[in-house]
Amino acid sequence: MSKFSLLNSQKKWIYLSCSSILLILVTLGFFHFDNKIRRSQQAQGRSILKSLIKNQNQQFRKYGKFTPNLENLYRGTSKGIGTYQFKMTVESDQVFFEAIPIIWRRVSYSGAIFKIKNNQSVILVGGICKSPRSSFTAPTPIQPPFPNFYQVRCPLDSELMDSMKFIK
Repeated sequence: MSKFSLLNSQKKWIYLSCSSILLILVTLGFFHFDNKIRRSQQAQGRSILKSLIKNQNQQFRKYGKFTPNLENLYRGTSKGIGTYQFKMTVESDQVFFEAIPIIWRRVSYSGAIFKIKNNQSVILVGGICKSPRSSFTAPTPIQPPFPNFYQVRCPLDSELMDSMKFIK
């Protein structure tokens, strides 16, 4: 005979109630811990993407052109860092970045830096857009800013996370 069948009905009720409450608390703790890890990994992906944009700005200021090599901007990014894989597309006056998660339940990011001619000078404008929900595709295409308004334009239903303006 089991120990549980020897208990009277009131003790069984108390035992089941305490077990249920403990199971609920453990489950809630697991989801809280998982959300905390997910947010920190997403922050890491966004931070690396911001560094890529800033480093591309420095490359342009130093050499007069954007570098086509992702490794020159941030070591290890071509293989992926953390839970994100990074891609870069370089054109003569703009660079596009993608930060794609390699595990589920993470948002993706896209970034860009645009070269804008302003009278006699050149201004570089960068930004990061976030997908609205977990996705394995980055929100594209990021559009250049409107004239005299130095902020990139994110695609529909994505959110602008960071805006940068670089003046020489």
